[in-house]
Amino acid sequence: DGARPSRACSRNPTMPADPAPAFRPLKRQPAYLQVSERIREAIVSGRIPAGELLPTETELAAQFDVTRSTVREAIRLLEQGGLLGRAGRKRLAVRLPSLESASRSIQVAMQMHRVTFKDLWEVSMGLEPLAARLACATAGADFKHRLAANLERTAAALDDDEELLEAEIEFHDLVAQSTGNHALLLARQPLNQLFYPAFRPVIERLKPGRRILESHRRIHEAILANDPDTAAQWAEKHMRDFRRGILMAKLDFEGPVSPHA
Repeated sequence: DGARPSRACSRNPTMPADPAPAFRPLKRQPAYLQVSERIREAIVSGRIPAGELLPTETELAAQFDVTRSTVREAIRLLEQGGLLGRAGRKRLAVRLPSLESASRSIQVAMQMHRVTFKDLWEVSMGLEPLAARLACATAGADFKHRLAANLERTAAALDDDEELLEAEIEFHDLVAQSTGNHALLLARQPLNQLFYPAFRPVIERLKPGRRILESHRRIHEAILANDPDTAAQWAEKHMRDFRRGILMAKLDFEGPVSPHA
């Protein structure tokens, strides 16, 4: 009837079918990694809370049906990750990771991703005013006293670049710590370890000590007065001064930041 044969009918029946996709064999994790992950899950989920002793190596080996050397290697990984600490010569206890250990790997990752001053500043523009705002409702007498002592330290360090930088970092850390907000603390810690130390050239070249002290005083006064709007406004102004200082010191705002700049 002159109709064209379908593609399926026109295929040469002697031609081989398309080859099936090749799959590689599944790889099984080493036993010590599986043990480490199971213990980690129990810790993170809270089934083994912070401060509780971990079962002995012998007990864990029996529970997992593995050798003690396998358990020992699994525990070594958890110790390196900061989830376990020695409670004696032979016993281990679950511990909360410190801010420093929790942020170290993130800081390294940010440096490897070539995070810039601009990246850090944009995030700090959100976190620092937020910390100042929250501190108005949460800062207790102890933190208010420590902030006042920091202002005295800053005033005495106007001609000492290194001391001024340390006082600057301490002030912002105190404000954040006074909030008691662990999510905020964990979010800002790795940023601060890059951002504030890298600000050293600005302090050395521009001598902005009096502007820093004025901003800190205003934030402190707002916290004492429980005035979150003013505290946040001055924290934001302070961060804008950071950006201005970076540009005036002719640092590369768009370039990767190093804490040892």
